[in-house]
Amino acid sequence: MLRRKITALLAILGMLLPAYVTAGHHESHEMEPKDLVAAAYATFASGDTDAWAKLHTDNLTFTIFGQLPQSGVFVGTDAVIEGVFAKIPVLWPEFTLTPINTDVVGDTVYVHNKMTGEGLDSETMHMFQISNGKISSFTAFEDTDSMRQAMKAQ
Repeated sequence: MLRRKITALLAILGMLLPAYVTAGHHESHEMEPKDLVAAAYATFASGDTDAWAKLHTDNLTFTIFGQLPQSGVFVGTDAVIEGVFAKIPVLWPEFTLTPINTDVVGDTVYVHNKMTGEGLDSETMHMFQISNGKISSFTAFEDTDSMRQAMKAQ
């Protein structure tokens, strides 16, 4: 009798435990960090700045080193769209980024890209910090000399 009760209890626990362990796992609509960054590249490439902005925190910090027209530290998605994205097609027509390799280390995503455009053929490394399912920080490590040489007059 006791054996049957234990068996029945274990059967019930066996049915409930997987539901408890995975509860909430699919309720969060957060993407994996690698997928989130891939979506950011895709929305950037398509020019869908509204969709791009939704992938980032309100206080996004966007850093581009160097002395190029789009260099600097920009805070917020509007600042990035106006200060960086609006300049790229003017300065580098046909600009594209093609991921070569993506690595995820904790909440940080590193993407090695091929960067091309009219007169531009180089590589770049981008670093993304993920916080609460959104991109909170972006830093570009770019070949600014090649970019300057390929840059169209403003």
